[in-house]
Amino acid sequence: MTAGPGASIGRVDLHTHSTASDGGLTPAERAAAAREAGLVGLALTDHDTVDGLAEFLAAGRAEGLESVGGVELSLEHPATMHLLGLNAAGESEIPAALDRLKAFRAERNRRMFDRLRGLGYELSWENLLERSGGGQLGRPHFAAQLVEQGSFETPDEVYEKLLGKGRPGYVDKVRLSPAEGLALIRRAGWAPVLAHPVSLNLAPHQWPPLLGRLAEEGLLGLEVRHPSHDPDQQAFFQGLADRFGLVPTAGSDFHGRYKPAIGLDWVRTGSPFGLEMLERLRERQRWRR
Repeated sequence: MTAGPGASIGRVDLHTHSTASDGGLTPAERAAAAREAGLVGLALTDHDTVDGLAEFLAAGRAEGLESVGGVELSLEHPATMHLLGLNAAGESEIPAALDRLKAFRAERNRRMFDRLRGLGYELSWENLLERSGGGQLGRPHFAAQLVEQGSFETPDEVYEKLLGKGRPGYVDKVRLSPAEGLALIRRAGWAPVLAHPVSLNLAPHQWPPLLGRLAEEGLLGLEVRHPSHDPDQQAFFQGLADRFGLVPTAGSDFHGRYKPAIGLDWVRTGSPFGLEMLERLRERQRWRR
């Protein structure tokens, strides 16, 4: 495939999702679409699962991409704290504990289904499984079915009124502590990167002690560029990355049709970063060993 006009030549996206969790493209389609958009490197970081990585890595090699296996973990925090694990060094070990997390996620989905049915929403489990495309279910699949059957007008309305944190249909999932998540990723030989830090909802003065502690526990990178960060926030997190010796990374958090506002080529305008992100993560991994 060839990149079209204005493509993201030289850019790398280290945060994307596929049908293995809650994305709209299969792992192979995600690799092909990235190449079509002109990216030179891509990570697949599905939620709590590595089930799509074999397909993704094979497709990425065929497309000539620098392909990175990854995962996104949810950690304990009063707001939202996600940790990316990136196989930057190319090692093959997969964290065995992810099987446990996958089981927790499956239990959560059943509990959410039962809760929604109890609230009067006539959902179809078979329809949800079909929407997931063989991957793990997630709230986007529930939201899509609720919109399709006319219970709500948009997915955003579903989250605002029903499936958002603290809403009647929300079921929390099992989360690791930050120390546990970092240890899990480091034991696998992968690089831990704190995703979309703005979601932690911290005041500026709260960041230095937190990042100091996380860096001591093995954090190697900070997702400075993300669609949820405005220019001032990007500059703030870049400064923190520099202060604590963390690799600044960029990720679109692409989900496809479940988050249509974020396009395949988000990094074209949203990030200046290329393969140097991966090289710096590899260097940090070698240094920490």
